[in-house]
Amino acid sequence: MAREADTTACEKTPAAIRAALERRPDWLHGFEQDFLSAAAELDQPAMDAALDRWFPAACACVTPGYLDEVENDVRRVRQGDTAGMVFRDAEGNACDADGVPLSFCAGER
Repeated sequence: MAREADTTACEKTPAAIRAALERRPDWLHGFEQDFLSAAAELDQPAMDAALDRWFPAACACVTPGYLDEVENDVRRVRQGDTAGMVFRDAEGNACDADGVPLSFCAGER
């Protein structure tokens, strides 16, 4: 499955973002609040900022399998099942859920 949202999967237009966010009504509501508030004020920079802010979420919604995978990972973590998951510390180093550094060399840990 996809580990990154496809940034070409959605157009950066109000209609495309709105359609993509229908999968997540809570996100759609946030987008509509941001965008329509800016539109009501005829504030083009704020409308552009709303598109920029919500575009990644829209891409995530329309990338096949992406949100399913993320939601599954969240469920697993909440249940304490982190086996096989790789996390990153503040410096970007791979570690397990307990913060123990991982080595990807055979037999090392």
